[in-house]
Amino acid sequence: MAPPVLRSGPIEVEVSNHTDEAEWNGRVLRHPFGRFDDTTLRHEAACRCYPDTLRYYLTAHLDGREVGWLGFCETYLGHDLLNWMPAWRPLIGLCRLGLRTFDHFTIPIVLEPELEAQVTVALLDAVDELARRRHIYQLAHLRYPAPGAVPALPESWFAARGFQRKAHGTFLVDLSVDLDQLWSNLKQEARTAVRKAGKQGIEVRLGQGEEELTRYYELFRQNRVRDQRKGMLRPIYSEDSITDHVRFFAEQGLLKLFCAWKDGTMGSCTMAKYYNGIVSFNSHARGDEWHRSNLHDGDLLCWEMIRWAKEQGYRYFDLTGFDVVPANDRQRGIQRFKAKWGGEPVYYGFLSKVYGGAREKAVAIARRLRA
Repeated sequence: MAPPVLRSGPIEVEVSNHTDEAEWNGRVLRHPFGRFDDTTLRHEAACRCYPDTLRYYLTAHLDGREVGWLGFCETYLGHDLLNWMPAWRPLIGLCRLGLRTFDHFTIPIVLEPELEAQVTVALLDAVDELARRRHIYQLAHLRYPAPGAVPALPESWFAARGFQRKAHGTFLVDLSVDLDQLWSNLKQEARTAVRKAGKQGIEVRLGQGEEELTRYYELFRQNRVRDQRKGMLRPIYSEDSITDHVRFFAEQGLLKLFCAWKDGTMGSCTMAKYYNGIVSFNSHARGDEWHRSNLHDGDLLCWEMIRWAKEQGYRYFDLTGFDVVPANDRQRGIQRFKAKWGGEPVYYGFLSKVYGGAREKAVAIARRLRA
């Protein structure tokens, strides 16, 4: 079991594998940029998909009061790929033993801005110590700062501690202005594309039941197969896994399916998740037939999600990320698409860290063999 308390200077960090979920998620609501990814519900999603996932909840104490929190999961490298590729499943035991990974991090939740640097250092010191005691191979996908927040720690601090940083960004659309202003803020190409989608006979509806959910999985699978043909090793999760995910979060009042229809056929669909006034879209899926056609369903979906988020009284619409330094045409296309919706670009890092040098060499060899 994890040690109950770790110390970093004057701050004590309490470690637990459980938390009061209502209290934790209430802290996320009090953080100006806390979002769905920072709630215990995200960890619930990981556990529903991979039941052997172990949760950690860190609480920092200073002078007898709670001053910061950090949540994450313990899993193993490649857990998604190994589970959906039958030929690789015999490797699960080896990876679970030797390639344990800390992943699915929340942001460091610090509600007193003047303490952010000190508390974040203490929380990450505790993560390092836990990684040493648990013989963890790597830390992955730690976001810092929260998208939209100003960092209290410089990039040089993370580099000196052995973190690798992948520069990432997103566009936050401020929903406080009126709908006409939101429309005016779009780039001309976005407005043109939305109008073309209407002329093409495309309309967007909220998913209402099992029929749309089943169709969403069909589109998701077609989309992932196309990605694989292009050389992207992206998991094709089971229908039970995907539909359980959507049902669970829809029942929690945190997810909507936005579905694009034309001539009685649903040809593309996107999830929108929302928490703390921030709406973000992900897991867009498009069928093969619509992919081959010159349709503007993605543009109409995006605008309808922005309009819906405004009507619901939310604060921001989050375009959910782009690579700051695009490595290929696909990444450049994603960046161009997300830049045209009137959002403010904000930047953060996805941080990772390797603790096992010998294991890292073995993983590098395996990746070269796979390629």
